[in-house]
Amino acid sequence: MALTFEKAKEAALRANALFNDPANAKQMLQFQQDCEGDISKFFQVCIPFASSILSSVIQEYGFEPSQNGCMQFTAELSKYSSDPEIAVLEKELKQRFMPSMS
Repeated sequence: MALTFEKAKEAALRANALFNDPANAKQMLQFQQDCEGDISKFFQVCIPFASSILSSVIQEYGFEPSQNGCMQFTAELSKYSSDPEIAVLEKELKQRFMPSMS
């Protein structure tokens, strides 16, 4: 599914807003803390949760509501990463799917 610049920005803003929702942010933080740096746990717990949040937005833009659809969506966003705002939004979304190494 190809997105126009405007649709990519709109979808990325909507997706990030869902991740920043207090209930979702609290749950994600709890999952991350529960993983205690264990990458295996992160992939079993955090990624499915992040995918479920993102899926609720991306399916409205023609992407499959799955982990694969989430990957396709972020790849589509990267086409517009020369735009500073989309670059920040894309980075924030990708961080939901990768554990902090700090």
